[in-house]
Amino acid sequence: MIRYPTSPGLPLQAAQGRVYGRRGVLAGATCPQWTGVGGDSYRERCGETVAGAQAVRDQIQQALDLVPAFDAERAHGLARSLAEFAESAEF
Repeated sequence: MIRYPTSPGLPLQAAQGRVYGRRGVLAGATCPQWTGVGGDSYRERCGETVAGAQAVRDQIQQALDLVPAFDAERAHGLARSLAEFAESAEF
């Protein structure tokens, strides 16, 4: 598969890796030594944040699944434009 330097797949893959890394760090940051209401509140918010990060990661994956079709359509459009240009340049 040819990777286009301007393809949205490359930055999406980088973003997915970053979100995955952050999600892993957050999931492991339970801070068991924190007790009471503050600790419980932190863990609840942390759990919400981890779930939010997973949702973002899932959305990035959905976008990545569309990249091959996007790249193919762009390549087809470029080929069509070049063919039209070649036809119009003929004398």
